[in-house]
Amino acid sequence: MKIVVKLGGSIMKYSHSIIDSLKHLERSNGNDHSILIVPGGGVFADSIRTISEKYEIGDDAAHWMAILAMEQYAYYIVDKTGVNSVENINEVPSGVSVLLPYRMLRETDKLPHSWDVTSDTIAAWIARETGSRFIKVTDVDGVIADDIIQKWMTARELSRMGVTCIDSSLPVFLMENMMDCVVVNGMYPERVVDAVIEKDVVGTHIKGNI
Repeated sequence: MKIVVKLGGSIMKYSHSIIDSLKHLERSNGNDHSILIVPGGGVFADSIRTISEKYEIGDDAAHWMAILAMEQYAYYIVDKTGVNSVENINEVPSGVSVLLPYRMLRETDKLPHSWDVTSDTIAAWIARETGSRFIKVTDVDGVIADDIIQKWMTARELSRMGVTCIDSSLPVFLMENMMDCVVVNGMYPERVVDAVIEKDVVGTHIKGNI
């Protein structure tokens, strides 16, 4: 089973616990999964946003600087966990690994260069390209509507909500590619594990094909 786990920058301090939990899962299950961690941009991308606004950096330059921010987060994860890193999404090994995305994205470069397209949509694109299930790990319990965490919703419903814990381009991408996504809170690593093994989990299941 191939799985892409987008690891948000908002849970940077929990990243080692999440990776350790996933590695333990794979050891106990005999490497039944190929889990590719796609890092967010986190504090690294935040600094790019600030610099971009202050110095009026163009969209192309800001895009690649933000991709490099994802790569910085990936190196942080490798340093803290010892997890394997990969640069080619077509050669992802079994077990848990983290993507160094810059070189691969420079070679393909098929996504728009805009702050609307963040690591959420990039991770979804990677999940599509690799035929993987897609899990988004962030610092909230899921998507909130009417002051309630939504357990199930469609990407179309999500696209009408405005600002949420998901980037604005992701719902459209999910609809266009009929992809699903599960959003879980990484402050509880066991929820990430449950999402990987498809157990009932606290979070939001987004359906892209409705």
